[in-house]
Amino acid sequence: MTFIRFLKVSRTSYLIALALFAITSCNQQKNGCSKAKKTSEPSNITQKTGNLAFFDLPALDLNKLSPEQKQNFIQFANEEICPCDCPSSFAGCLQNDEQCKPAVLLGKWVINLLSQGISMDMLAEPLTKEIGMGFRAMPQIIDIAGYAVKGAKNPAVSIVEFADFECAHCKTTAVALDTLIAKNPDDINLIFKHFPLPMHPDSKSAAIAAEAAALQNQFWSMHHQFFATNRPLDESLILSTAQKCGLTGAKLAKFKVDLTNDQVIAKVTNSVAEAKLLGLNGTPSLFFNGRPYFLSLDLSGLELRLAMEKARNEMICGSK
Repeated sequence: MTFIRFLKVSRTSYLIALALFAITSCNQQKNGCSKAKKTSEPSNITQKTGNLAFFDLPALDLNKLSPEQKQNFIQFANEEICPCDCPSSFAGCLQNDEQCKPAVLLGKWVINLLSQGISMDMLAEPLTKEIGMGFRAMPQIIDIAGYAVKGAKNPAVSIVEFADFECAHCKTTAVALDTLIAKNPDDINLIFKHFPLPMHPDSKSAAIAAEAAALQNQFWSMHHQFFATNRPLDESLILSTAQKCGLTGAKLAKFKVDLTNDQVIAKVTNSVAEAKLLGLNGTPSLFFNGRPYFLSLDLSGLELRLAMEKARNEMICGSK
């Protein structure tokens, strides 16, 4: 087996916030959606990191924020650790634009969202996870041998996606990931792994079908067709999709046989087992160079994390 190691607002703003953070994945709960929790409103600057508090962030332009938004962001930045693992707070790493470029990139992204009316309460939890459990995390060892891959041959950043073909959030994320690859053809690749959830009755069969199609180089065609349809992924849909992918005649006969191929089924079973070992409980779940991703699943969030990963080697302090 081969492994890879990857070292309160206007209605419009409220809807933007929901789209970005409140509903970000399908999970194994009956309601099928995970939601970010709101944090309490801070009253004054505190230092969870034990470092000096900063009341200005010279690396960022805060002029488009209201006084309240500015205060809330500075509060958060003083409480949060530095994304670069520097011995200071997030605010400390925003005292210049050279020490921790990922911090500057993340800060600019947050300011843009705040200026759209999204509250710091809505952003705080995913940001804390992204910094402490995502960008700063130790890379996970993920088995990618034999799984479908597309994108750059020698990428600077590899993205592993655990997904479910019946997950609505996976469908929209697939579009964002395709756009990300198209905009960065020499920088990234995408490896697709299966995590069909129990609440989706046809998702495992669809995953097996996609792997059967992969034996005839049609994985991504079937992947696209599955995410493009709103119909149940039952047996008749799977067979008609196979034909749309060019699997007709003898190729279709082989595809039907491969649906019961032990090795094909094992690829899906093993992927599910690995997702559970990684502690995943919803889809889509993304890893950038082996590190989990917790921000929004739209293009802006994905582009941010890509830029942060590419800037990792430019960090003056912290682990790379």
